[in-house]
Amino acid sequence: MLQRSPPGALLLTGLAVLLTSCADAPTPTALDDALLPTAEAKKNENGGGDNVLDQANATLALQGSDYRIAYAEYYTLGESGEVGTVIFANDRGNKRLGVDFIPDDPRRGGADGDPNTIDFWVDVTQGATASGLSAAETTDAISRAMGTWDDRSCSALGASVNPVGVDIGLVQASLGFGGTGIAVSDVAHAGWLPPAFFDAIAPNGSSFILGVTFTLTFTTGDLDGDGAADLGAREIYYNDAFVWADDGTSNVDVETVALHEAGHGLSQAHFGKIFSTPSNGKLHFAPRAVMNASYSGVQRTLAGTDNGGHCGLWGSWPNN
Repeated sequence: MLQRSPPGALLLTGLAVLLTSCADAPTPTALDDALLPTAEAKKNENGGGDNVLDQANATLALQGSDYRIAYAEYYTLGESGEVGTVIFANDRGNKRLGVDFIPDDPRRGGADGDPNTIDFWVDVTQGATASGLSAAETTDAISRAMGTWDDRSCSALGASVNPVGVDIGLVQASLGFGGTGIAVSDVAHAGWLPPAFFDAIAPNGSSFILGVTFTLTFTTGDLDGDGAADLGAREIYYNDAFVWADDGTSNVDVETVALHEAGHGLSQAHFGKIFSTPSNGKLHFAPRAVMNASYSGVQRTLAGTDNGGHCGLWGSWPNN
């Protein structure tokens, strides 16, 4: 059963994490020695850089953060003609997407101090939409989406949803869009951001990206010894350029998009084929699922493929 914590306690926890982060910032690692010159060269040559995530990582390195952005997965409006994709940061590795939470990782703990429960934080300071939904309405929709994943009988996430009155968001801060500059939970729904944020992610991205999930890895060790950076947190952002709704029938449905993005937060990738009928341009999904790369209308129930992916990842947690 999904737990919901009072926002006051989480506010104090967030401030405590912020103070600890500022006081104990680590020094840049060997990863940064390779990353910084590359990002700086791109800035100088191209007047802004080829990869905005590389630039964000360079900022994180200069700030002494122990997180780096590994990749971002974005979800698109179906009729836009664009299909959701993955953007890699520091694009010189093997592009592996198998980045999962590690049981008993002492670097994670969330609000309850237990790294084996999965915490979802919701930023209520950026929860209201320009199209008229209140922060309470979007938070309730996100909570329902979290509950859908948490109610899977195959897994025991011990998940909790925590509304917090702090402008959380490590990624948005590194790109100059506010935020505290810290990652504060396993999965953070970091709010509705302006179109410019999504244009920074992809050319004209504000016209077709509904939501995006960033995967953040630690620079501090490889605890599971798999030769890859360990998963630290995931951050989810929603595009305030769209008309959002919560009535289950019109416009872009908050719960549907939150369900999709939370799937990414829990390590699922995009799934299924998308094709169109040339005569009318209508999109088809095979199979239709929450984790399709493009939005196909209100979908608040998980499909078989969604369940299968989740159970494969979380069926043995935390003993995997």
